[in-house]
Amino acid sequence: MTGAGRALANGALPASYGILLPADKPQEIVLATNFGMIISEDAGKSWLWSCERPETSFGYLYAVGPAPRDRFYALSPDAGLGLSDDHSCTWQTAGGVLANLVASDFFVDRANGDRVLAIAASIDADSGNIGPPSLFQSMDAGTTFSDTPLFTAPVGANIVSVEIARSNPMVIYMAMYTTPDRHPRLLRSADGGQTWMDRDVEPSLGANEFRILTVDPDDANVLYLRVIALGMESVAVSRDAGVTFTMPITVAKGTLSAFLRLASGTVLVGGLINLDTGGMNGTGFRSTDGGKTFGPWTLSPQPHILGMAEREGVLYLAGKNYSDGWALATSRDEGMTIQPLSTYSDVHGIKPCAMSMCGDQCKLVSSQAVWTNDVCLWVPGGETPPKSGCHCAAAAGSGGAAALLALLSVALAAHRRRRRG
Repeated sequence: MTGAGRALANGALPASYGILLPADKPQEIVLATNFGMIISEDAGKSWLWSCERPETSFGYLYAVGPAPRDRFYALSPDAGLGLSDDHSCTWQTAGGVLANLVASDFFVDRANGDRVLAIAASIDADSGNIGPPSLFQSMDAGTTFSDTPLFTAPVGANIVSVEIARSNPMVIYMAMYTTPDRHPRLLRSADGGQTWMDRDVEPSLGANEFRILTVDPDDANVLYLRVIALGMESVAVSRDAGVTFTMPITVAKGTLSAFLRLASGTVLVGGLINLDTGGMNGTGFRSTDGGKTFGPWTLSPQPHILGMAEREGVLYLAGKNYSDGWALATSRDEGMTIQPLSTYSDVHGIKPCAMSMCGDQCKLVSSQAVWTNDVCLWVPGGETPPKSGCHCAAAAGSGGAAALLALLSVALAAHRRRRRG
């Protein structure tokens, strides 16, 4: 059975994750979801669907590499690091040492698309025990990874996040914690991973795990972290390569859901607040002074921001399709106002190159009222069927829409524990 089929069986109902915007293809927009990729090649006028494959089963972290390769990446707990060079028509898995390891994070060098770093560890097939994670490097865009690690975590430590500085690709940061309990440490290399500085950041971050949100693209000493504490999450900012931190944002009773540093220097943060009665409210924060201070980012109504990306001054936001009334929106004023661009119901067919692989999965998605079976029957060159959508108004009378939204909230809360801003 395919990855999407298992996801449906496990209750991972429709939810959006992130947005891919190839820099040299201004008409192409990709929305990554937990049931595959929704793709437009005409700036949002029409949308096609490409399903999950065995190589992207339960995919939860998506990225696109720099031009001209524009390689798509997807991290799967089942299959490892997936790669596509034909815009999700076909996928392969990373080879070399990663073929026999479990990958947990990766980062593509924005200055050199051939260079990809990945965190991976061995797993014992009998006991399920995971070995110490290591950092591995690929110099062929992730096709193969060298057997020799750049770094291996000491016994009792876990590496959970890696990022390369764009302004100085020799600078690499990694997030690590040691056990028992959670004792956070920040790793930094200034020579491409040959040597490492190991800094205890517990005095600044507390005894909490953290992830790297981003390294400022203009200054390799400025980094933003996601600090994960019990019942709350915070943004921590350092301007001296991790020596000191400020913590300008805390989402109490909730999580950080999206982060983006715009080309202008404006920083946008999305969050989700858990309600005592169940469900979640969206919240947002913005900074216009490079992350020194943040104010509320208020929209009406306030959406659930699940992902953000920017291309040529246009901000793209992924929302909660059924709660917000849109899956993808855009802004041309850095988020001050937003315009809905698409919903799941705008999908009118399967991407032609994926027809043979996605037909059965399309019927499964259709059975969840994401769209009608017309989408699955569309053929290239045929008339675009009318929008099908979730038929929420019709389903509400029987409780169908309410059940769908309740299960979506549960699945999203359980599944979205990773970052990528």
